[in-house]
Amino acid sequence: MTRPTIVTNGESAILVDAGPPGHLDDFVRQFRFFGIEPTAIKLIILTHVHYDHTGNLEGLKGLTGANVIVNKREAGWLSTGLMPIPRGTRWWTKIIVNLGDILMPGFASPPPFEADIMVDDRMELAPWGFPATIIHTPGHTEGSQSVILGDTIISGDTFFNFRYFSVFPPFANSQVELLHTWERLFEMDIKTIYPGHGPRFDVSVAKETYRKKILKFGNETFRQV
Repeated sequence: MTRPTIVTNGESAILVDAGPPGHLDDFVRQFRFFGIEPTAIKLIILTHVHYDHTGNLEGLKGLTGANVIVNKREAGWLSTGLMPIPRGTRWWTKIIVNLGDILMPGFASPPPFEADIMVDDRMELAPWGFPATIIHTPGHTEGSQSVILGDTIISGDTFFNFRYFSVFPPFANSQVELLHTWERLFEMDIKTIYPGHGPRFDVSVAKETYRKKILKFGNETFRQV
């Protein structure tokens, strides 16, 4: 299950990702549980535009009035409702992708929606009252982006945390580009990762996975790409 994240400063809030379709009531219950008025949510930040991260956008926009933010590289896909499935990074996800392309083309596509704000490589959230930054984190998809808040990252599918599996995403447009993104994030002294799927975890887990992946690709080959 996708894990949208709410960040509040006590007066207003931002929401990262909009979950899979059909879960608007779950958002309403969570807002009520945490004592957050829907209209206090000023931004809805999309980490990427796969259907399981954009499924309740229309309802959330109507409920909150928030500005919806997407990376400019995926704004067109969001607008048209067309989004390719990323490549599999494991043998079984490669099979899923191949079957999906044949049996369910467009499976990963979002409901069509026009975003309010498009980000290129970086956007500061200080004007909305949050000491946070949106940064471009490509690899899972071309326009993946994450939110950096102190030593914490809300990463979308740049990281996963499924039980019994690696924190490396099972799907990625480019594994090498994703590893370069990880390397750049490690240089930022990130300590805690809130992934798009699964519970938060310590960056040390990702660093160990990174080392294993580099050995698999071959360090010299990785550096040349």
